[in-house]
Amino acid sequence: MLLIICGVTLLTACSKESITENEILLEEKNVKLAEQLSENEKKIIELKQNIEQLNLQIDDFNQEKEQFVFISNISKEFVQAHTTGDKEKLSQLLSEDIILVEKENKLYAKIVNSDGFEWLLFNNETKNQFVDWVIQGYDFDGKTNTFNIFIREFYIDSNGEPESPPTFLNLSFKMYNNEWKINSLGFDV
Repeated sequence: MLLIICGVTLLTACSKESITENEILLEEKNVKLAEQLSENEKKIIELKQNIEQLNLQIDDFNQEKEQFVFISNISKEFVQAHTTGDKEKLSQLLSEDIILVEKENKLYAKIVNSDGFEWLLFNNETKNQFVDWVIQGYDFDGKTNTFNIFIREFYIDSNGEPESPPTFLNLSFKMYNNEWKINSLGFDV
């Protein structure tokens, strides 16, 4: 009998010790799993943000692709109008952010709120002749909802020689009442 009592006591003590070890192992596994879960949740948040950014880029690329025909046609009309001094056509293409100013036989574009700076669009007295133009690049900015186009204009001087350096025209477009209008412009050489 004594042997049985000692055996049961020994078995009970061993099983309690075994249960305590198992509880510790389970707690350690729970802590590790909780850490992994937290890391995975952070990764999911990062991936969702990346997906959001990629979707915005896709929207911008689609907008760029869809609107290019309209923007390039308006750009063509602008180049033709500014190289011939067609003030009426220029007025149709420009937004209210740009006003046309005529002085001393020249036509200028003045961007409203630009500290009075004016871009020369046309000079009646110039001897240079417009020959051609090409689109050097374009992009759409979804944050500002503007379309930018970069144009290179080719001119020849009175001797028929190409003008150097070349003229670069940058146009920025924005939608006004469901119509693209030029809201900013600039020349660079």
